[in-house]
Amino acid sequence: MPAEGPLVPRLQRTSCRRAAESTGPGTSCRQATEGSLPAMLGAAKYLEPSQNNRIIGGAPCTPHSMPWQAALFVGSQLNCGGTLISRNWVVTAAHCHVQCPISVRLGEHNIQHLDWTEQLRLSEKMIRHPGYNSASKDNDIMLIKLLTPANLNKNVQPLELPTSCPSPKEECVVSGWGTTKSPQLYFPPVLHCGKVSIFSQEQCRSIYPRYYTENMLCAGVLEGGVDSCQGDSGGPLLCNGKLQGIVSWGTQTCALPNKPGVYVTVCKYVDWIRETMNNN
Repeated sequence: MPAEGPLVPRLQRTSCRRAAESTGPGTSCRQATEGSLPAMLGAAKYLEPSQNNRIIGGAPCTPHSMPWQAALFVGSQLNCGGTLISRNWVVTAAHCHVQCPISVRLGEHNIQHLDWTEQLRLSEKMIRHPGYNSASKDNDIMLIKLLTPANLNKNVQPLELPTSCPSPKEECVVSGWGTTKSPQLYFPPVLHCGKVSIFSQEQCRSIYPRYYTENMLCAGVLEGGVDSCQGDSGGPLLCNGKLQGIVSWGTQTCALPNKPGVYVTVCKYVDWIRETMNNN
């Protein structure tokens, strides 16, 4: 049985205190406003995103080709990725939860440059799955309700939820602002995309026997070289035009041979997502 090695969520915990300190004296993460995007961009220019996963072995996405991609900030620090699934809701990983409001940036490509396609929304509430286990990362899914609905246009569009689960060997795309190098870290400012394939449940269980559950899927390239990584947590895995995965965890060094990234299997949670949105 293969050794699993150190397994980590594809994120570095960002605290409210740390985020407040990063924005400068006299500020706090609670002081962000929906009209403050230019100021946030100015601050973010000098900060590395927290280690929540970027794409290894990918390339810059065509600008605004992923109009559902969300960037989740705590203060001026990138905390996680997410996916817009309606005008009012973003879905991300439960381990991206923090104890202060999250700023959600939509319509982004270069997070250090103002393109005037961006929309900044504050979080009204964050709802983690009731079965989330912070130790095993099982049920690692969370919904964020936006304080103000997104304005939909060609640069900001929700992604459809799946009607069926993905098949082994299905080709997918993962996207995020995470590191493009591992184990060294380098965080480019533009959204990156990487092509990966779905592994079978049997393959995933044999690779990660202690941690893998039926609520997870793994995707990558068998020989290695392409993977989500630190900074990509919570971001989308796109398969055939549907949201099939949410970046969750993987090995400490990303894109190793026979060590695919692990994702939340979104098809298992569609009923919970719809019920939660309807009740809130």
